[in-house]
Amino acid sequence: MVRIGKPVRLAVIIAWLLVVPAGFVWLWYTREPLDSVSLSVLFTATLLAMAAVYFPVSRNGIPLSLVGWLTLPAFFLGGIFAEAAMMQIAVLAAIPGNKKSPDPLHRFFFNSLMFFVLSVVSGAAFYAAGGVTKGIGFTELVLPAAVYLTVHTFGNIGFIHLYQKLIGNPYPFRIRLIRQDLMAALVVFPYALSAYYLYLSIGAASLPILAIPFFSFILLMRLYDTTERVNEMLAQAAELGHGMSGKLTQPEVLDLFVRKIPELVPVDFLNIYDIRNGRVEPLKLMENGEMLVNITRSKGEDTGIGSMVYHSRKGRLFGSREEWEVFSDGSVHPDAESLIGVHIVRNKTVEGVLTVKSKRPYAYEEHHLRVLELLGSYLAVALEKSRHVQKTVRESERCALTGLYNYRYMETALHRYVDQVKRRESETLSCVMLDIDHFKKINDIHGHQGGNAVLAEFARLLQERSDPSWTVSRYGGEEFVILMPGVSKEKAITFSEAFRREVEDHAFTVDPEGDAGPALIPVTVSIGVAAAPADGDSAMGLIRNADRALYTGAKQVGRNKVAAYTG
Repeated sequence: MVRIGKPVRLAVIIAWLLVVPAGFVWLWYTREPLDSVSLSVLFTATLLAMAAVYFPVSRNGIPLSLVGWLTLPAFFLGGIFAEAAMMQIAVLAAIPGNKKSPDPLHRFFFNSLMFFVLSVVSGAAFYAAGGVTKGIGFTELVLPAAVYLTVHTFGNIGFIHLYQKLIGNPYPFRIRLIRQDLMAALVVFPYALSAYYLYLSIGAASLPILAIPFFSFILLMRLYDTTERVNEMLAQAAELGHGMSGKLTQPEVLDLFVRKIPELVPVDFLNIYDIRNGRVEPLKLMENGEMLVNITRSKGEDTGIGSMVYHSRKGRLFGSREEWEVFSDGSVHPDAESLIGVHIVRNKTVEGVLTVKSKRPYAYEEHHLRVLELLGSYLAVALEKSRHVQKTVRESERCALTGLYNYRYMETALHRYVDQVKRRESETLSCVMLDIDHFKKINDIHGHQGGNAVLAEFARLLQERSDPSWTVSRYGGEEFVILMPGVSKEKAITFSEAFRREVEDHAFTVDPEGDAGPALIPVTVSIGVAAAPADGDSAMGLIRNADRALYTGAKQVGRNKVAAYTG
């Protein structure tokens, strides 16, 4: 959205003050005389013109007023003054519709100035082409009227194009807008001539005869445009739902959703809230197209916009800030105006809340609310699917007993890390292999349940002491492997020695089979260390040498030791 600076707004108001009031004074003294009948008809036509401005034809969401079928006959009857006065009064009807504009007062002054200038210039072109007010012939009315409408249409296009450049609008002036203005002119011209000639034939009765089909057409076009836009939004929503269903992780689903939502509805601020134990907590926040990383979560009372929407029976739509600010906890951006809030529902259960906000007041309509409700359902399903996929992936990659990575995952990671060393993306890779001493004896004395308890406790200690960047895995049975990318052999040995001492000092608790209570048993571990590229330039070579160090340097010399591969 283009922000119009104060100098531009001030310049428009000054230009309006200099041109419009003085211009009307001049037009008043040069006006065409009108009888009382014509005045009453023009008054009625002015009311219809206001209705035409208030209910424009909408194509692709762009309002297009066809008020010319009333203002052009007014010009034929009363000249520039009658047409300009009718147009200025009709522009007043656009003020309620301008509530969606970021600056409705500026827009009114701009439209008033533009249409006044166009009235004068187009009228002058009509007279220059040999036109005569109250004329009826081709050369004195029809042809000059075509010149009038041509100048008015292209003047309107040029005026807006120039203005967009002056305010620095980065968006190109679309050819579609020009085409729509030209099509409107082609519709208005024969309708305006028909209105004028019909008035000359039957008088005031011509207005309802033409107004009824005109406004019926407007209504149908508005309904058609709304339906067309909703259908397009639904198609895009379905495409987004399909795209989210193909994502495997929750961050991927949320990132795609947040990135695509602004293509469907006008969004400056987006919030996705998670429902946790009946509380509404922010999950994903976007402001002005940028994701917020540090999300502040409320520690006190469950309040705010998200909570208000969650406790509502259905989605909420607000046109301006003053309508919803009473529900705000102060965390909403001060520029936010329009707001929609919907439930994220799965299996008739509200699992989250989605809110979107726009800086423009009255930016949203009812169909935006319905589409967002649909998208909320898509999001809930996609998130549930991603959770299921991630659970399946974890189960396929992890040891069920210890929670550490399994052999298959470790082997894949080992090949990847070794390749990084070969490509010199990493200087070194240390491989640490650990084996719990006399584990068969533990099983024999305390049973397999006791052995499993030792394995689980050992794995917990190993995971807690390891760096998050390392790959900690259960190699098989009582053997474990740690892959340490970027860690030197010396540092790996230091870590291994510290961990060996911690295991030796740790009291492992087991529940033996039978009636005996919990028992504390001593456990020790033997460790072998090798590092690439010095101790092996292949994945299997590195793991084999770490295993050799474990058995020849630690197990065979008494256990409870750390040994490094020496070649």
